[in-house]
Amino acid sequence: MPDTSIFLLLLFLILCISIFLSDCLFRRVPNMWLMIALLMQSGCLLLLGKGFNGIGWVSAVSGLTVGLVFFLPLYALRAMAGGDVKFFAVLGFLLGLSALLPVFLIASLIAGIHAAAIYLSRYGLAPSLQLLVMRMTRWPPYQWMLEKRGNRVGIPYAAYLALAAGWIGVSGAGAWKYFT
Repeated sequence: MPDTSIFLLLLFLILCISIFLSDCLFRRVPNMWLMIALLMQSGCLLLLGKGFNGIGWVSAVSGLTVGLVFFLPLYALRAMAGGDVKFFAVLGFLLGLSALLPVFLIASLIAGIHAAAIYLSRYGLAPSLQLLVMRMTRWPPYQWMLEKRGNRVGIPYAAYLALAAGWIGVSGAGAWKYFT
């Protein structure tokens, strides 16, 4: 049977990059992309007996369940958007239960840095950062992005989940050997 690990890794990285860009630019996590990822992983589990990074059904389903249960209360409290919750659950299905904690911690660290930067710029505690934000808000591509984003605001947590998951996915797939 041919080795599909590199192909699955590339598909996973395409998903992570797509989610990152979509959430950063438009604060959207398209359901269609998540469904395709679920179907691809389910197909691999059925046909190959293992999914991305060699995980089995038990790890995939437990990752999906824990990912959903962990973030659902945050959604109910309006601390997390629905796309973030769904994406974290899908990451649990793709990477398995053991990868959820590192993904969560890395993404939360990046989101915390983002929140601190917003706080510093809004309250004038970092004048150079505030100047950069003022210049950026006048930039036509940024205006277009805001128009497309509509009233969706906040920290793009799914984007940071995608960054962390990409890192964990590449590490778990042993792909570093191809880059050295």
